[in-house]
Amino acid sequence: MADRGRIHDAIDRWEAGGLIDVATAERLRHEESEHTRSGTRRMSQYVLAVTGAVVLVIAGGVFMDWAWPNLGDRSRTLILAAVGAVALLVGLALETARRWVPASLLVQTSGVVLVLSAYAYSERAWADLTPGGVVVGLAALVTPIALTAHAMRRSPFMPAVHMAAGLAFLALFLDRATPLSGDAIAWTLDGVLAAAIVVLVGLLRGDPDGDRHPWALNAFVTAMGAGFVLVAITAFETLSLSAEGFLALDVWLLLSVGVTLWGLHLAPPGLRRDWFERLLAWEVLAWIGLGLATVSETFDGPPELGVLLVGGASVAAFFHADRHGMRTVMAASALAFIVPLWWWAVERGGALGGVFALVATAALLFFASGRRGEAEGGVEE
Repeated sequence: MADRGRIHDAIDRWEAGGLIDVATAERLRHEESEHTRSGTRRMSQYVLAVTGAVVLVIAGGVFMDWAWPNLGDRSRTLILAAVGAVALLVGLALETARRWVPASLLVQTSGVVLVLSAYAYSERAWADLTPGGVVVGLAALVTPIALTAHAMRRSPFMPAVHMAAGLAFLALFLDRATPLSGDAIAWTLDGVLAAAIVVLVGLLRGDPDGDRHPWALNAFVTAMGAGFVLVAITAFETLSLSAEGFLALDVWLLLSVGVTLWGLHLAPPGLRRDWFERLLAWEVLAWIGLGLATVSETFDGPPELGVLLVGGASVAAFFHADRHGMRTVMAASALAFIVPLWWWAVERGGALGGVFALVATAALLFFASGRRGEAEGGVEE
């Protein structure tokens, strides 16, 4: 709503300054109002679809709570798989009608989760490497391949879901149908993810307009997100690292931030998306917990080091966001500055020097805010 008000104010200024005539100003206001209403309707669709998916899950939970004790493990597995398959088919059917796209995406995603849950639960019915277990494992391998091949031709969103879920399906296949150890499975997943990222980068470089592979960018960003899970598993479980494992996550977060900045500033116009700004804001927020964990667990450092690493990064992010007008990143950066400072104040509580430092920091921030307002000619009411 604030953006809409600024746009209308700009149109008023252009009309008052003679840059556009009255008729053009009215057409611009009408177009902006229609665009805003369209965006609101689209957002309401997704909100209702998500709410419907949650209600559906609750209904399924109530039913399973009633029926579960009366079913055997095989029956439970088959029911979960059947419900997941039905959800996938319903979602695919809804996808053909444009007005049902949000509901279709949520229903399909719910179906994927249910099928994955069925394959995972099947271990109670058929042990690993038994004929039943191997059949389930092979089904877990084939399912994401078939779903992804179908989704690539129809949706820019669902291949990203299948990218993340496919790693879990692959892990189930390796666990149920092969004699690989847990560590070997983790390394295999790392290799598959690295290969997938390389392939996706190649697709993006060969399709800078995003016309031939409109799903590739979403899948690439999802693969980077899935990397956090695999890096954590590899570092803490496979390599049995303790405090040092946070450094691996730090490096992956840094790589992810680099990808996000590329998407914001260096990507071809056909690959730029508005949601890159929100993604950068989430990465700034992620650095709060990860950075402080690195300071306290890896380095066993004092809170001053947390202020330096997390607070320093937040200041850099704030100035970058201020320069490019990214408000969500500015808000995240402010929080990322406050949290380590609060931690430091708690750890150094009772010290007059700490109180003085906090007051001085607040005064500096107020001063900087005033100078910014002076440079912009004051803040509009």
